[in-house]
This record gives sequence, C-alpha cells and structure tokens, in this order.
Amino acid sequence: MFRLLETAVRVEPLQGEGLTNVLHLVTLADGRKAVLRQPKVARDLPKFVVPGAPEVLAHNGRGDVLVEYVEGRTLAEALPVSDEVWWRVGEAFAKIHEVGLLHNDVNLHNIIVSEDAATLIDWDNPGLGNPLDELAAFEEHLYLHGTVLPQAFWAGYGSRPDPNLLRVHRIAGCIGWLASEDWRQWEADRTLTRENLARVRNWRRLLAQWLADQFRTDFLESDGLAAEVAVLQHRERPEDRHEHRGPQHRQ
Repeated sequence: MFRLLETAVRVEPLQGEGLTNVLHLVTLADGRKAVLRQPKVARDLPKFVVPGAPEVLAHNGRGDVLVEYVEGRTLAEALPVSDEVWWRVGEAFAKIHEVGLLHNDVNLHNIIVSEDAATLIDWDNPGLGNPLDELAAFEEHLYLHGTVLPQAFWAGYGSRPDPNLLRVHRIAGCIGWLASEDWRQWEADRTLTRENLARVRNWRRLLAQWLADQFRTDFLESDGLAAEVAVLQHRERPEDRHEHRGPQHRQ
C-alpha cells in the first residue's frame, strides 16, 4: 500500500470508536508510531494543509492515509478532565478558527488530550464556514456524552459567543443532522459493533428529545430568533422568500 509500511516492525489493530474508518497502529523501523486509517468507503482526501494537525506521512487515491500518531487519550475516554485540559481544547479550536478553517467533524473521539496538549485529529473534511456552527456541534456532542462546555474552554478559546445565538446555531445543526443520511448508513453498516450501533441509536434519540424540548420552551417565541432559525436553515431571509404551492425542500 505505502512504501513506508515496508519498514514497519509492528502493525496492530487500534481499538477506537471510529464509525467510518478501520484503524491500525503502526510502529516504524525508526521508532516512530503512526496510525493507518482506511475508510470503509473510498473518498478523496482534503487538499488543505492544516496548522497544528498531525503530519500526513503517506496517502493514496482511495483515501487511505498514514498519519502521525498523537500520544494521549480521546476526550471521550478522558472525561472528566481538568480546567487546564479544557483550556487547551479551547485553544486548539481557536487556532484553526483564527485562520478561517473548520474541522467539520468535532466529535469527542477526534480530540486527543494530555495534561499539556490538545490535538484535533481525523482531518477528513476541513473547510470554510461559520465557527458558531462548529462550536454548536461540539456543544451538541458533549451533550450526547452527558456534559457541557465549561468556562475553562471559553477562556482557552479567547471569547464566548452569545448563548442564545449559539443555541440557534445548535438547533439548526440538530435539524440538519437528524435529517441527514448518517443514521440510515449506520444502520446498514454490518461492520459496526453492537455497542457502536446502540451508541448511534441512542444519539438519535437524545437529539430528537433535545430538539423537542427546545420547542416546548418560550425560546423560539421571539420573532427575531424564529426568523434566524429560518435563515440558517434556508440560507435566505424570510421576507425575500416567495410563496410556493408545493413542497419547498427535498425530503
């Protein structure tokens, strides 16, 4: 696959929580460790060079990639963590958002932490966008793990957005995720372990429950906030939208 793998002295399955990749831990002849990530479905690799991301050592046209191994534990495994670790996580997000990039897959299994470092890994889908969408998605994944973003994260990030505005972005993102094909694909993936399948089913249940709770409150009774949800979902101002006789959105 890769010439560099010919120098490997050890290749072993890497136990992780990935839903879309098969992972192996590789020890090279020079003592370096790397992760071999092979997507279950072939895909193009991103063309971005991301500051602070683990170094890509080799890749091919199918989307297989040999990437620098980052010492530590995933944030999902490490919770609960100290304020110092949360500060480092906030700082890691700030570094990429300051250069105009989003990670676009900020679940807790894609953040490796230690007492003095935090690294975002699995840069399969970086892109441009609104940092509030990413922060809201991160907040959502923390909710799925039973916790919330602490003040120490925002201290490391350097600023804190208006909580109501962040929640509007989270509502829009939650609607988009629930309407996506992720759930059908996971249900059809026969390689998922029973535990992982149960995990994603529970995620869907929790997301639907959280979203329903938002509409049981007075949060969206403000015309301004309701309009902003419409803007985020439809990418146009409600007052500019023409009336249609049929469905306006693909099901």
